[in-house]
Amino acid sequence: RVLWTVSGYVVGKDSTWGEQDAKALLFKPLDINDTEFTFDGQVCKNVNFQQETAHAAEYLSSAWQSTPQTLGIEDQELQVFKTNCALPGFQEYMRLGDGRLIVPMHGVFFFFKPAVTR
Repeated sequence: RVLWTVSGYVVGKDSTWGEQDAKALLFKPLDINDTEFTFDGQVCKNVNFQQETAHAAEYLSSAWQSTPQTLGIEDQELQVFKTNCALPGFQEYMRLGDGRLIVPMHGVFFFFKPAVTR
């Protein structure tokens, strides 16, 4: 079973959150299974996932008005997940080739690092 933890973030130019808000989420765990998310005390059940592959620069520019350089990523492609979850950030998020997730919340791009648990 894989859990993720917030390992870092990049505050976007149009962010409604500042450093203090973003920092408060560092090291918080995220649990995702086939049908639900649990993050920061909130749960989203009966989640439907749609996955697609997108060109990183084009997708970040059109969907989030950002660039791979701004986020410090080198991936040419991203896995994009779209869901029916109403939790902020989890309607649409990205997975990098190294397994990290990027979840945009309130204009902040949060990086979630996979952590294997037993």
